[in-house]
Amino acid sequence: MSVLTARATYAALAAFLAGDAVASAIPVPYVAANMDAMRIPPEVRWAVPVAKAATALGLASVFRLPGVARATTAALTLYFAGALGLHLRVRNRAANIVPAVLLLAVFAVMTVQGPRTAGGGARALGTVA
Repeated sequence: MSVLTARATYAALAAFLAGDAVASAIPVPYVAANMDAMRIPPEVRWAVPVAKAATALGLASVFRLPGVARATTAALTLYFAGALGLHLRVRNRAANIVPAVLLLAVFAVMTVQGPRTAGGGARALGTVA
């Protein structure tokens, strides 16, 4: 197994996304400028921090509901694929594209591998005995 299957990795990424949700909700100037550059309409920007907060909770669920955490990584894979598409559509600079590519790759691998669980087996699929 890899570091990407560790529960601590899920927890760290949950903390990162929670902070990113706050930065998007405020929004901090860099985030607002990036949303402007990607032409995200102001009337739908509220959904970005909501999605990030929800996925932070989904990743944090790895300790009790690993199946939910794995489904969250799949949702994040789709989210970052869409983000990459938006960055490319507006010909954003590489410094803004690279994080989307890296996070897309990380969450895709995490989706395929799934979280490491103490018991494995059925619990790894998200069922609770």
